[in-house]
Amino acid sequence: DNLFSYYDADGDGVLTQDEFLGALRAGGACPNREELEEAFRKSAEAPDLRTYKAALRTLLRRRPTVDSLKEGFRGLALDIKGQGMVMDAELLKYLSTSYGDALTAEEVEALMQLAEPDEDGEVDVSRLAERLMP
Repeated sequence: DNLFSYYDADGDGVLTQDEFLGALRAGGACPNREELEEAFRKSAEAPDLRTYKAALRTLLRRRPTVDSLKEGFRGLALDIKGQGMVMDAELLKYLSTSYGDALTAEEVEALMQLAEPDEDGEVDVSRLAERLMP
């Protein structure tokens, strides 16, 4: 209830699409644009508290896990010298801004801080997956 109230900027009891997205993400959901639009469409007008709670429950069940992220990264990473799966940081930046729900420059910067590329520009994908899903 507190998250809903916080994101309901004008206090009218309903959320705009941007407010809805912010509240869902603050609640721990990771909706892509399609999931957000689907949840937003399910509300008759704009999402109220009941609609927000239902959407959050649904989206939290779909939330990725550390293992599912590692599995997803595995197809993009290489095992260099048996030291674990790594991917090029520039490839990660490119993929993050070119496919799916593209990240903003600020989001990419935050991702790179979490990724902590090494001196060779490589990212340990297992460590990244763990940091993305606290």
